[in-house]
Amino acid sequence: MKIFTRTLAAVALVTATGGAMANDIEGNVTLASDYVYRGVSQTDNGAAIQGGFDYTHALEPVSWYVGAWGSNIDSDFFPQDPVMELDIYTGLTGEVGEFGYDVGWLRYFYPSGSINNTSEWHAGGSWKWFGATVYYSKDWFGTDDSAGRLEGTFDYDLPYEIGLSASVANNYGDGVEAFFDDSYVDWTIGVSKSWMGVDWAATYTDTDISSSDCGDPDLCDSTFVVSMSKSF
Repeated sequence: MKIFTRTLAAVALVTATGGAMANDIEGNVTLASDYVYRGVSQTDNGAAIQGGFDYTHALEPVSWYVGAWGSNIDSDFFPQDPVMELDIYTGLTGEVGEFGYDVGWLRYFYPSGSINNTSEWHAGGSWKWFGATVYYSKDWFGTDDSAGRLEGTFDYDLPYEIGLSASVANNYGDGVEAFFDDSYVDWTIGVSKSWMGVDWAATYTDTDISSSDCGDPDLCDSTFVVSMSKSF
């Protein structure tokens, strides 16, 4: 799920810089020390193997994208104890002057725990280094309750081709409260760099979820995640 956000940012960047081809397909594979989604570990603080593909088609003045992504999971939060997540998504990106925009839809599938299948919509915009996106779902992970998320992001290029990224978001709604008894805030800061044909990243993430509301405090505590990714 977290990779979905990164994928959208990459698609929007290609569109904004005018580098998108009329038809472009790209695959990706990632090995990460943990799969953290909106501040909460999805793999019980264990490693994750992830991968997917994105297809982008230029429809001036916008670009349409569609893709799929999957990861192993191991989370006590979900009924039926699913062991895999598979996401499909689609949307439109474009720009108006210095402003970029992105609207789309995503479906989370859990083959061995279908009660958790969830659809989510999003709409976002960006300007220079800053971005903001709102997310909404009416059936949040088997709860039959709605949930929302308002997220702000910052991305900046440091010297030596090192990328700096940060985010802060508020997660709210009855669906979120069904898991954590209250709304909560999560935040991240990380650096990334391409080296030897591989994308390397290190990210710190944390939430304000209390130990009692998390159930398993280790899943919601602050943590560092390191990952290596390859696109092809």
